[in-house]
Amino acid sequence: MCTPECMIAMLGCPAFNEAVKAVIKAGKYARQYRMHVDNLRTELGYLEDARVRIERRVREARDRGEEIENAVTHWQADVGRMENDIQELIGQAEARMHCFACSCPNIKLRYRLGKQAEEKIRDVHRLIEDSHFEEFSHPRSPPPELQFPSAENYVHLDSRIPILEQIVVALRDPNVKMIGVHGLGGVGKTTLVEKVAKKLLDDGTFKQIPLATVSKVLNVKEIQKKLAGKLNFKLEATMDENAIAIELWNKFKNGEQYLVILDDVWEVVDLKAIGIPITDGQRGCKVVLTSRNKDLLEIRMKTDSNFPIAELDEGEAWDLFKKQVGNSMESQPGVESLAREVCQKCKGLPIAIKALGGALEGKPSYMWDNALVKLKRYMLTNIEGISSSVWATLRVSYDMLESTDSKSCFLLCCLFAEDIEISIDDLTRHCVARSLLSQNPRTLQEARDAIRTVVYILKSTSLLSNGSNENVVRIHDVIRDVGISIAREEQAFVVDHGALQWPRNLVIEPSAISFNSGKIRVLPDGLVYPQLHTLIVDNNELSDLEIPDKFFRGMKQLTVLILTRIRMRRLPSSLVKLSNLRMLCLNQCKLADIAIFGDLKTNLEVLSLQGSDIKALPPEMAQLTSLRVLDLRDCDDLKVIPQGIVSNLTNLEELYFADEFDKWEATIDEEKDTSRSRNVSIEEIRLLLNTGQLTTLHIHIPSVTLLPKDNLMLENLMGFRISMGTNFDWDEDFAGTRVLKYGESSLRKEFIPLVNKAEALYLSGIKGLKKVLDYRGVGNEFLALKYLKVESCDDDLEHLLGEPKSSVQSHGPYPFNHLTDLIVEKCKLKYLFSPTTARGLVHLERLRVASCENIREIVGFERQNNENELIGEVKFSHLKQLELQYLPKLISFYAGKEKTQVTTGSSSTLAQPLFNEKVILPVLEELEVVELDSIEEIWDKQSPSVNEKTASFSQLTDVTVKKCEKLMNLGPWNILSRLRNLQRLRVDGCPNVEFIVLFKNGKGEEEVADDSTLIIPLLRHLHIEKMGKLKSFYSSSTTANAQSLFNHQVILPSLEVLEVQALDSIKEIWDKQSTSVIKKTASFSQLRDMTVKKCKELVNLGPANILPRLQNLQRLTVDSCPNVEVIVLFKNGKEEETADERTFIIPQLLYLAIQNMEKLKSFCSSSTTSNAQSLFNHQVCFSQLTSLRLEELPKLVSFCTDMGEAGTADGNPTIHAQPLFNGKVAFPALEDLSIWEVPMIRDIWPQQPLLKPEKEVESFCKLKYIRVWSCEQLEYVLPSNMLPQLHNLLKLEIIFCKELEVIVSNKLNEKEATNNDILVFPQLKDLELWGLDSLKCFCTGTDQILFSHKVAFPALERLWIWNTPSITEIWDKKPLSEPEQEIESFSKLETIFIWDCHQLVYVLPSYMLPRLQNLQELEIKYCKEVEVIVSEELKEKEAADNDPIVFSQLKDVEFDDLPKLKGFYTGTQLIFFNKVAFPALEHLTITKVPKIKEIWDKQPLPEPEKKPKSFDKLMSIHVEECDQLVYVFPSYMLPQLQNLQKLAIGNCKEMEVIISNKLKDKEVTNNDIILFAELKTVILQNLPNLKRLCAEMQLAFSTKDAFPVLEINKIEVAKKKRWELRRCITSCIDPDLTFLVDGTSRKEVAIEIHSELKTREEKKNEMAVEHPMKIDSSFNNSSIQMNGSTDHVNSDFTLNRGSPSGSGSREAGNSGLRGLDNLGNTCFMNSAIQCLVHTSELVDHFKDYQKDINTEESSGMKLLRYLLFLHLSLCILFGQGELAFQFGDLLRKLRAPEAGPVSPEEFKSKLAAIDPRFNDGNQHDSQEFLAFLLNELHGDLNCATCKPIEAIDVEGRPDEAESNKHWLNHLSCNTSIIVDLFHGQCQSKLVCPVCETKSSTFERFQDLSLPLPPTESESDTITLDQCLQTYVQKEILGPKDEWLAHIPIEILGPKDEWNCPNCKTDQPANKKLDLWRLPKILIIHLKRFSNKKKKLETFVDFPIDDFDLSGIVRNSQQPHHYVLYAVIKHYGDMGGGHYTASVQVSIFWSW
Repeated sequence: MCTPECMIAMLGCPAFNEAVKAVIKAGKYARQYRMHVDNLRTELGYLEDARVRIERRVREARDRGEEIENAVTHWQADVGRMENDIQELIGQAEARMHCFACSCPNIKLRYRLGKQAEEKIRDVHRLIEDSHFEEFSHPRSPPPELQFPSAENYVHLDSRIPILEQIVVALRDPNVKMIGVHGLGGVGKTTLVEKVAKKLLDDGTFKQIPLATVSKVLNVKEIQKKLAGKLNFKLEATMDENAIAIELWNKFKNGEQYLVILDDVWEVVDLKAIGIPITDGQRGCKVVLTSRNKDLLEIRMKTDSNFPIAELDEGEAWDLFKKQVGNSMESQPGVESLAREVCQKCKGLPIAIKALGGALEGKPSYMWDNALVKLKRYMLTNIEGISSSVWATLRVSYDMLESTDSKSCFLLCCLFAEDIEISIDDLTRHCVARSLLSQNPRTLQEARDAIRTVVYILKSTSLLSNGSNENVVRIHDVIRDVGISIAREEQAFVVDHGALQWPRNLVIEPSAISFNSGKIRVLPDGLVYPQLHTLIVDNNELSDLEIPDKFFRGMKQLTVLILTRIRMRRLPSSLVKLSNLRMLCLNQCKLADIAIFGDLKTNLEVLSLQGSDIKALPPEMAQLTSLRVLDLRDCDDLKVIPQGIVSNLTNLEELYFADEFDKWEATIDEEKDTSRSRNVSIEEIRLLLNTGQLTTLHIHIPSVTLLPKDNLMLENLMGFRISMGTNFDWDEDFAGTRVLKYGESSLRKEFIPLVNKAEALYLSGIKGLKKVLDYRGVGNEFLALKYLKVESCDDDLEHLLGEPKSSVQSHGPYPFNHLTDLIVEKCKLKYLFSPTTARGLVHLERLRVASCENIREIVGFERQNNENELIGEVKFSHLKQLELQYLPKLISFYAGKEKTQVTTGSSSTLAQPLFNEKVILPVLEELEVVELDSIEEIWDKQSPSVNEKTASFSQLTDVTVKKCEKLMNLGPWNILSRLRNLQRLRVDGCPNVEFIVLFKNGKGEEEVADDSTLIIPLLRHLHIEKMGKLKSFYSSSTTANAQSLFNHQVILPSLEVLEVQALDSIKEIWDKQSTSVIKKTASFSQLRDMTVKKCKELVNLGPANILPRLQNLQRLTVDSCPNVEVIVLFKNGKEEETADERTFIIPQLLYLAIQNMEKLKSFCSSSTTSNAQSLFNHQVCFSQLTSLRLEELPKLVSFCTDMGEAGTADGNPTIHAQPLFNGKVAFPALEDLSIWEVPMIRDIWPQQPLLKPEKEVESFCKLKYIRVWSCEQLEYVLPSNMLPQLHNLLKLEIIFCKELEVIVSNKLNEKEATNNDILVFPQLKDLELWGLDSLKCFCTGTDQILFSHKVAFPALERLWIWNTPSITEIWDKKPLSEPEQEIESFSKLETIFIWDCHQLVYVLPSYMLPRLQNLQELEIKYCKEVEVIVSEELKEKEAADNDPIVFSQLKDVEFDDLPKLKGFYTGTQLIFFNKVAFPALEHLTITKVPKIKEIWDKQPLPEPEKKPKSFDKLMSIHVEECDQLVYVFPSYMLPQLQNLQKLAIGNCKEMEVIISNKLKDKEVTNNDIILFAELKTVILQNLPNLKRLCAEMQLAFSTKDAFPVLEINKIEVAKKKRWELRRCITSCIDPDLTFLVDGTSRKEVAIEIHSELKTREEKKNEMAVEHPMKIDSSFNNSSIQMNGSTDHVNSDFTLNRGSPSGSGSREAGNSGLRGLDNLGNTCFMNSAIQCLVHTSELVDHFKDYQKDINTEESSGMKLLRYLLFLHLSLCILFGQGELAFQFGDLLRKLRAPEAGPVSPEEFKSKLAAIDPRFNDGNQHDSQEFLAFLLNELHGDLNCATCKPIEAIDVEGRPDEAESNKHWLNHLSCNTSIIVDLFHGQCQSKLVCPVCETKSSTFERFQDLSLPLPPTESESDTITLDQCLQTYVQKEILGPKDEWLAHIPIEILGPKDEWNCPNCKTDQPANKKLDLWRLPKILIIHLKRFSNKKKKLETFVDFPIDDFDLSGIVRNSQQPHHYVLYAVIKHYGDMGGGHYTASVQVSIFWSW
């Protein structure tokens, strides 16, 4: 019963509640039905958008011929049904909603409609979500008729497809470096490899693929030129093969991948000589060789893989033949059977099939019959590599030619060299000269047209092929061989290329000879060839060839003579006897005299001197009145063409001047100027043009002032290359026949016809540009124009190209219709062209617009009245390359109607994209946008819809966007996703870009799903740099504020190279959601090279499972990202990590570099190990990694933290001391390990092995190189348990590890090791130990003995120990008691360098000597305690036998700075004695060994029979600063020194003689003369007690015969007075020797010497110098040979440096602008010399200085000189001077008028003689070299004689007075031009920090080495003034390591602390510097190397014109203003680099 109580009770029932809900819901359906229907209508709109989008994609796919996926089709059907249902439902809702009988609402119907609407909304949502298809369509199977589509010249054949794919696979294999392709000539090798190249180039496998044809005659330079041309870089004309090879080598080694194809190889090719480095897997080249010779490739060239290319089988040959013949067979019954037989005769050779098929195409059946008969008849034999039937096939192609013209032209082509492009002009000249054309053309132009017709026929029959442009053709080598055979048979042609001698015993009487050789130097005489009409002699390269005078006498019928690349002293006289000669070509020849041309009578019609070195044309050439062609192109040395020659050649039709010829005479009244001979003038050209004969003219006219008064009649020219005003640049080499460059301000009337018909037009600086390019409505203006370049035109123009007239549009072709290239630079334009003009440029392929400051739009027209023109599209249907650079006001490419809004008095610019929907570029491939400061977007939001319809930008492959300041993004997401061919994208230096690609664009854009992805399918290279505000690559609603570069919506499936630099706002590279997307879509799966640098806010690259997904990643570099703590990040939070996620594998990674990461703690990290300081915290395996670099990681402790050993502190993990590597990280393939400045690590590997080694991945087993630098806390390098894994170790380099005590730690448990274990390094070859202050031993347990018997090095070759102060012994003195237990160690040692080991007492124990039989170099330097080199124990002495110890291979010995060294062996004070033999020693250097008294014993010991010869190969001896040494070698040693070439003795205070003769057992008589057969150099320097060269013996300079080859002889006497110098001279000349010269005896000479000698005070700057000289046969000629050139003694050097006003004498070009050859690491020297060469005061001084040297001398001084010359050029210097003379000689060469670089080899040799450092071939510091050179020059030029006064402490005395006193003392002892120019004065003040003792000294300085003040960032800028202020501020002189911060490693010196006189110890004093005097020329050096040995890249701003230092000098009231004139620049780092110099040349006032 439904009582109220029951109802209340029911309210709590669940069923009742559900019923109530249903009623409420039903009520809502009925009440809100209209809202549901409206929502449904809205969703229907969204569904309609999706349907339209899908239909558009369906249309695109079907247009591409693709098949739609079934899912897409089903979806379309579902959408169609859904739309019908919804429309029906909406229709019901709009009907009457009331009851039928009354007006009350129909509740039931409303309920049903509301409910159905809601259900349909859900269904619509599902359909919209399903509309994003991963696979939309797929390609259809190709139809049978398109199974073999033709791509260019390649025809797809079944047999070729697998070979092509195999070659592609092989070239992608990193282990394959060179492959070969071999087969018959003409089989298709070249075509196939070119197809392979195109495929690999298209897919980006290689950056560039140059191809060069090698040919039979291997010409390296020609191959190099071809490769350079394909690589698009220019070679200098003076570069030799080696220089070009270096350029190519550097190009190929730049880090990119290259493929080089060398086609048609006939012999072994030296790839290195060409400059081709074989790839090492990452860099360099891979090479493809094609040849006919399989053995050549496989055996001799050693290719990795070879691919044979066989002839086609019968079926394929027939298919190819049918393609060539076409459909002509079907129309003629019976022809097919004939065709099959013909095809069979081709033997499957593609080239024969094509040639024969082309010849028979469309021919009647009887011609097929005839062809078949000829094929059977002509069976040529004995042709290498090709059967005779094939040759017969090609012969038929020739026979099928219908005209004799075609046959003659074809055979003519066979005379040209193999594989060259044959010029149409050359063919024309040959045919005209020999009258080969049947139509007998009257003019050359007619002949050229006829030749073009014939060439067209020959190309159509495949006998010729296209060249690089329409003016050249090529002939295949096989077809050429056939042609040569035909020509030999039919016309007696003789072609012999690559010959070794002139062809002899010819069986035929030749009619034409084409001879090519580089071997022959003389042509034979007496040849008789009565029928010879053509002779071609071509050298492979320029060389001498002597042609006998009578050579041409037997060639009466000679018509054509071509001589190429021949150097001839004169032309043979018999040349004038050739009365029938009509064509003479002397191209690229060196010709001394060509006056004989005038005797060639009047028959010569063609004369070509192209590329020859003639300087003047002889006046006799005016007699060549029949000349029709005169070709002087590339005669760059031609300066003189006498007046009257050109004007007299009235029959000229073609005249070619060199582009460089500009010596035109001004047109003046000849009657008024008869005073001099005149050069050719333009007036003569005008006279020729007036005749109407001249149709081709190449000429450069420098100025309009040279033009004659009367206009030039240029309208008749059919071919021209004319430059007016400005000459052609090197890259302006358009291949057309009508080229004009006009560089004058206004266009002259006579040039208008040339403008109208030019194919290439260059306009520079012209005024009235509008009139020039405006269409005038007359004739065919601009219709031939293909190339147009306009630059530097200042006219304010609205647009560039004129607006066409309406008459033209209706009656004629459009102007500029054929324009393909348009370049506009530095012009004042608003628009480039109007819409109408733009639409007419239908063939435009390249457009470059640059540096046009006013241009607003590329296409635009303000005055356009037709609105349709503005709103219409602009389409460039052929534009492939678009460059827009430096256009600050450009707002859009084409704005159309939405253009800039201009109001009165102001303008406002609406932000517009660069490209909108009106710009259609369907074939654009390259887009470059640089510095467009007004552009905010590249593409707008409406572009995608247009792109879809028009395919605009669909072919774009390369996009570069740089330095666009206002750019916000490139455009919306759907434009980039449609760039399906985009391969390279670079965005650089756009500071306001936040997102490169936008997801949404503005409020008006309809929204799409938030998960829309951005797919760029073919993008391979992405470079993003210097984008300070960039937040992400792609913005979407979910990533608006994200700061990861790539989110999960970016899909780049083909990306291979990713470079990210200086993105200051990016925190991650990938976001956390990217992993799943990468896994599904294969995005980034092809990435192989990734670089991340200088990203300040970067925290990590992304989640840890990103990198393992990058399956192809090979190189990863993370550098200079200061906030990165982990490289990749594991999941954090509450998410659990699976076992797979905990295993971290990067399968293909080969190279990993982590550098300069201040906060890096770990490579990967998770929440549980976030505080761990280890590089790897998970199980990590780099299965393929070969190179690992860890540099400057101050926070890094370990690669992978073992958390089992980690404790906790305050709830956080803490790390116990752990090794760098442990079992959780594996490197099974690692070969190269570098650890640099990782200060926190103590162990690299753990002491104990892993607990379960059986499960351990074999790690480090391939390690070859270990480098550990500056790891300050490292205690040891290797644990002994690691040695079994390091069996491949080749090099171990440990440097600057202060705490390192041992190299190998052997702290193992007793069970695991015994004391008798020997640690073996089986493969180690190179061991370097540097700067290890705490090192005690190599292996644990041998305190202070480096190498004990517990360690063995059986393969060690190089040992370098430097600065290890704790080592007292290198090897243990005692050998093992049981030698059989010892492993043979050190037996292969070749080099020992021991430097700076201050506790070392000896070097080698004596028992080690027998092992060192392979030792070649021994250097012991700077070891203060070393007493002996070899130590021998007493027991050893007693047990030793008498057998000598032999160093059989030792070549170089150097002992330097060994103050305690007593002798080589224990118990002797001799360096060498009888027990040790050196049979191979070549170079001996002993310097700074003060305790040595003898090098060899004066008394020889009895020589044992077994002792080998010793020292007989010694070539150089250098002894210096051996204070107790009295002599160098005893006289009994002299017979052993017959190979001695250099002897240098210096600074030995006690030395009295060089050779001692105090023998005991053997006396040598005074008559003995010792012969130094090879001695070339003798240097005796600063030997104050030297009395004679030889004691008691006639030697040294006493006879000429003693030194037959002596060249350099230098004796320097240290600061002696006149009488001392005279005594030295007389003592060095034998007193008993008398010479008679012109009746004068030696005594008279001595008197003359006395009267002529002057000190430096008496005559400043006078110097007697001996240089490498040879005496002339006649002394009276006063001529000597200096450096290979004959100069008179009294002649002056031309060293004057021109001033801006033109003062100073110099020849043209003599401005010091010559370079210096790099002799190998000599850029440090060359750069410094170039700066000094352009120091005018120094140059002027040396000019005057040389004059003083060469002034007229008295007869006595001449006699003295002659006596010194006669005594083998003994040079007695008044002081010093040889280096100064060499420097002056180098100045002379550098400022000589000759072109080309100068070799400083002799100058460098002098330097090396002074300081051996410069003889090591290593790089040196340029600043240190400059200081050294100036010091040496000062020493040579110093006129003062007093001894320099040492600096004294002047603390407490008046500064100014002491300054003046010091400076006067300095000048009194130092007087030279160096002091005058470069010396200044500074004051150094020191304060001891302990006792506060002060010291003050004045010092001179020559340069200022300025430190760089610290900055927050390297990008900050500092000024030079700040550097100076830092220099003079207080410094702390700290310990050695601080001093090392600015000193290169190679020249480390002593400690830099100050020895306080009060504390009596070294103290880190405070130092302050003041500048008191500044030099005239100030040298400033910037210290750019920090204490981390890293180069500081801080930018230093310095003034150029006025650097005011007045305020920084203390003692000066005068201003000090400096002007910069020279800069030395260093590129690179401490490890290596390069120096260059920039100087200001005063005569040009430019740098």
